[in-house]
Amino acid sequence: MPPVKGRRQQAVEPARGRRRKAAPPPPEPEYESVDASSVIFGLVMVFAVIVAGAALMGGSLSKIGDRATGAFDGVASAFGLSVADVKVVGLDDDAALASMVVRQSEVEAGDNMFTSDPHKIRRRILATGQVTDARVYRLWPNQILIHASPAEPVALWHDGEKWTVVDSLGQLINGVPPEQYPGLIRVAGTRAPDGVPALVRAVSFNQALGDRISYAQRVSERRWDIKLKTGATIRLPADHSIGGAAATLAELDAGTSLTSRNLDRIDLRVPGKIFLKPTRKVGAGSAPAES
Repeated sequence: MPPVKGRRQQAVEPARGRRRKAAPPPPEPEYESVDASSVIFGLVMVFAVIVAGAALMGGSLSKIGDRATGAFDGVASAFGLSVADVKVVGLDDDAALASMVVRQSEVEAGDNMFTSDPHKIRRRILATGQVTDARVYRLWPNQILIHASPAEPVALWHDGEKWTVVDSLGQLINGVPPEQYPGLIRVAGTRAPDGVPALVRAVSFNQALGDRISYAQRVSERRWDIKLKTGATIRLPADHSIGGAAATLAELDAGTSLTSRNLDRIDLRVPGKIFLKPTRKVGAGSAPAES
């Protein structure tokens, strides 16, 4: 049927004529390519300018840093951010020690608050060995606060050549004459100061024992032998077990005056047990035997 076929073609063809063409895509943006050689050239030029500036100021790159630091300090000062005061608390009873702490902080009025590093200040103060638990704070805008506790002398250590004062943390207190503390416990042995806190803890269980101690010998860098004035030796266990042994000794001493008896050795090294060795008699005149 030819007529029908022709009508279908006429009906379809106008529809195709009314369809819009799709819009062309937008052109791709053009990016400028960066040549690596130009970047290197720019860096070289910047460095050249710095060197030239240094030459004009005396030929030293360090002077550029000094000028920059000076400018930074000037800006901080202009905004009221420079140190006006260094205050020390915790050492009210020792003006000389407080003054020493201020000097060792190496912070002066007018210093930049930003460059006054609390961690560095703390390390310098603790390095003196005369204070413990130092804490440093920046109180904005212009104050440095140092909180420190005085080191408490508890022992005198003989290193084979001289006596040195030791504090309750086992740190050496340098610069303090040991003659000022004749009543402190005397200790000897390699790295003996490290064990002083444990020794002090042991003696704290029996305050009367302190007056009877001649000296304490550090053994194998892990425990103590206490030499009493009677000639007896108290052998303590390792530092981590010293509390229980000291408590046992204090209880026995309170009831029997054990440390005042004529003994050669009191051995507390075995947990829960105590071994006693009487002084050996030598004829009519007895004397403490060497252990």
